[in-house]
Amino acid sequence: MKKNIVSLWFVSAIPFAISSAWAQSQPTVPEAATAPDQGAYSLKIPTAPASQVGVKGYELSSTTISGSSGASAVILTAPVGSDAAYKTESGIYFYPHLFVGIGNDDNVRANSVNPISSTVVKVAPQLIGEIKRKGDRYTALASVSNVNYDSSSADNTTNSELTVAGDNYFTARARAAWSLGQVRSTDPRGSTYRVISAEPDRWTSNNVEGRFIYGAPEAQGRVEFDVGNQNKTYDNNRVNTGIADVTVGSYAGRLFYRLGTRSLALGEIRSAKSNYASSFSTDSNTDRRYYLGLTWDATAATTGIVKVGRMTKDYDFAGRDGYNGDSWEAAIRWMPRTYSVVDLQTARSTVDATGLGNYAVTTNTNLNWNTKWTQSLTSRAGFGVLKTDFAGTSRSDSATNFALTVDYAVMRWLKVGIDWALTDNASNVPTAAYKRNVTMLTLNASL
Repeated sequence: MKKNIVSLWFVSAIPFAISSAWAQSQPTVPEAATAPDQGAYSLKIPTAPASQVGVKGYELSSTTISGSSGASAVILTAPVGSDAAYKTESGIYFYPHLFVGIGNDDNVRANSVNPISSTVVKVAPQLIGEIKRKGDRYTALASVSNVNYDSSSADNTTNSELTVAGDNYFTARARAAWSLGQVRSTDPRGSTYRVISAEPDRWTSNNVEGRFIYGAPEAQGRVEFDVGNQNKTYDNNRVNTGIADVTVGSYAGRLFYRLGTRSLALGEIRSAKSNYASSFSTDSNTDRRYYLGLTWDATAATTGIVKVGRMTKDYDFAGRDGYNGDSWEAAIRWMPRTYSVVDLQTARSTVDATGLGNYAVTTNTNLNWNTKWTQSLTSRAGFGVLKTDFAGTSRSDSATNFALTVDYAVMRWLKVGIDWALTDNASNVPTAAYKRNVTMLTLNASL
């Protein structure tokens, strides 16, 4: 029986250093927390908790929780947070990043029998270029992530991304954004329910996304329109992966109506059409979401967006059962102190099958706490539960995830830390249950 897989959630690309600085002193009062730059209004909802990003390799375009108050300066361009930059004479800003980590993964392939334990090393450089022109913003992002397992070299991976994007502001009411990119990534062995090959399944995805917004931030109403296309093709193991090549075309429309100075009601319709290229596939389908919701900035400490509604999945193949049921998406942020942030995320959705069942219905809930204890010491603690029901089968899984990261800034541009993540996957299929611990010493550096 194939397994779930856990990615090293805590090893996303972070700062690369090319200069030195004075060591940071610890203040008597902690400064504002450096929480993740993903506001409660515009947030990618994964199909797994933060500590289990990439589980099953499930993907679906147009899964953005959107509905900002309009104050954000970032629509689809790459965020850079508070990182320092190198500025050229022509006005281009460069933000280089690097992550290096070494640790141990006690269950590389998430096996319930004879698990493989291995030393793991990850190196992940990233570079963001930024240009601002007359109120518009343009970014280019290039990143590489290389993961090597000492005791399981067949599972080594090298992934990359190249994306260019622009946010354009035409008037006080009208603004638009676009993004073009290519992702080269892998489905780790055991992360899908296809036949396991001698190496991970590698794929290339070419993506385009656009958004148009009409309505000033303080206006009574606002509308948003999204359009996107994703073309995903597998590059190896074609005997098993050829059936998974897919093109996903998506669109969405949202209407916001102001209820007060700090809250807006919203309605949304979203659709994603998945066309599988293989004539042997019966997976081509249309996924639709219908939501009503509320977005608010009730106080300086609390922001959020909640959507509830229905979702449907209809297959082109007449003999294949689809889905019609409840769905929701929510993201709530609470800042009890200026240096402490708590994020709650929850979502219920359907995802295409990867070899088991007709599709899967996933319900995930994630709780994350980010704290900046001093100028130099920060921590991130996470807890998540992912429930997966495989339609057309009796199988049901429930994965519980725990994660903890502690970072210490030895210099302004250099952080050292330790990351730990535990996944405990329970299943009514005994051979699908497993546990996985990953612990890593990390180095994060920036300009």
